[in-house]
Amino acid sequence: MEASADAAATATAAARTLRWAGRAGHLGGVPRAAVIGAIGTVAKAYMTLLNTTTVHNADALHRVVKSRPPGTPLLTVSNHMSTIDDPFMWGFKGFPITDAKLARWVLTAEDICFRNALMSYMFRVGKCVPITRGAGIYQEHMNEALEVLSTGSWEK
Repeated sequence: MEASADAAATATAAARTLRWAGRAGHLGGVPRAAVIGAIGTVAKAYMTLLNTTTVHNADALHRVVKSRPPGTPLLTVSNHMSTIDDPFMWGFKGFPITDAKLARWVLTAEDICFRNALMSYMFRVGKCVPITRGAGIYQEHMNEALEVLSTGSWEK
């Protein structure tokens, strides 16, 4: 039981200390562009070559993501069955998969995606905000999510 608590504390510390990696200007945005481009390319390949997908009202989502006034936040909600569903669902036809500025921020399970410093870094540059399951809405990371929205970003 103690080892589990220590691992959780380490993950939490790693997620908090790497918040800087999630900033747009981190290393000129190169790590973010690389991670989002790579994930977007894999998602596009999967959704195009290995899957049959029907997206209803995709044009409306494209329009809102690309054309909303500057500083206007966008919040979308989706349900998923696995942890891979979220990044892959953005690979549908016509969606800008390699544009890091148009990519959404996402609330991400801290216990799964922020297990060590390397994973924390990758998910942070990929526009992920760690959320502690069961900690409710009054947790430190929810404040970070609100900050993201207050800048006019898209959060899922």
